[in-house]
Amino acid sequence: MSRVVELNRRQFLRGASGMIALPLLQSLPLATAASKSVAPRQCLVCVGTALGMYPREWHPNEVVGRTPKLLEPMNALREHFTVISGLDHGVNGGHKATPAFLSGVYQPEFVGDSIVVRNQITLDQLAAKTLCRDTRFHSLQLGASPGQPTQTLSWDENGVPLLPESDPIKVFNRLFVDDVNPQAASRSMDFKRSVLDLVADDARLLQKEVAYEDREKLEAYFSSIRDVEKRVARQQEWVNTPKPGVPPLLERATTFHENLDLIFELTALALQHDSTRVITVELPQGGLPIILGENQLSGYHGQSHHGKDPEVVEELIEIELMHMNSLAKFISRLDGTHDGEASLLDRTQVLFGSGLGNGSSHSNKNLPVLLAGGGLKHGRDLEFEEGKGTLSNLYVTMLQRLGIERETFAKSTGNLNAQLV
Repeated sequence: MSRVVELNRRQFLRGASGMIALPLLQSLPLATAASKSVAPRQCLVCVGTALGMYPREWHPNEVVGRTPKLLEPMNALREHFTVISGLDHGVNGGHKATPAFLSGVYQPEFVGDSIVVRNQITLDQLAAKTLCRDTRFHSLQLGASPGQPTQTLSWDENGVPLLPESDPIKVFNRLFVDDVNPQAASRSMDFKRSVLDLVADDARLLQKEVAYEDREKLEAYFSSIRDVEKRVARQQEWVNTPKPGVPPLLERATTFHENLDLIFELTALALQHDSTRVITVELPQGGLPIILGENQLSGYHGQSHHGKDPEVVEELIEIELMHMNSLAKFISRLDGTHDGEASLLDRTQVLFGSGLGNGSSHSNKNLPVLLAGGGLKHGRDLEFEEGKGTLSNLYVTMLQRLGIERETFAKSTGNLNAQLV
């Protein structure tokens, strides 16, 4: 059995049939040397919802004297994020233009009677070219639920959609199972043994060698991994458990938002052990069931097309509040995770938004945009005159903050450095 080794400038624990990447530990010689010679890493997480957010309870200028309902879950994080209103990409196309959220372009082509979207490279993939040269994965595309290929967030430089993985079991195994050993993968997938047990001997030796602060960091990190294992295993058991009067949910491992929470936790772990520095998380319009009160919905496309019916609007707000509760927990998780001399949130820009500004009217104007973390200036909101704010200008600032020398992106006309840096 090998001891701690360096792989792509990161450190790993290996056992006979398992492997775990470690977070940055300042008391290890390799980590200390790296921290002196390498600039702090920068990460990017892009979260996109297919149906936008209800404008009247999202944009701060829509309400007077109170926080918009959809931003209430973020109140405790006020100093860590900025809501930017009035931005869009200058594209039209309703749902068909939602893939433009991270690319800034919408290029529909007719193939027979059908419309095919030919996209360009998205913000995340452009960033990954620089940020992920030394990480295990070039980037990760994840989803709260199975989505539609035409609505995906990430597109490569050839205009090919990069489809998200929404199964937390597959994501977990991709991150923590040693895929060079197929037999180990098969044994670990059923979670009869924790992946932590497979590297237990090396883990005990390592904890004796590192300083007290790093031991605390390791304990918290291992605890997070074991917690995710247990949560995924519970969902796996629930899939195959017959329900009274209901057939086994063979293809529905969990509800939409329980799955989203797991995907966000796996996102945090992937960043923490530097498997990648660029991740997208897609929130599609359906797939897994959404629990709304006593009702189970297969999707919420109907609620997004509310026609200003007050009852339907309230249902939409409740669903989108669940989105924001999950996002708030994720951002809090990053804020509470140390990464060298800063928090993981300080190292990570978290972009939340959509290419759809108003689902009911199919408008692609005044998109919902929230930017958190990344060491940027936050704690206040920005408002641009609708139709005159270019979302790609924000992306130029984001790229530059990530250390990527870029003066333009898509249809940008400048940047937002004066407001955010």
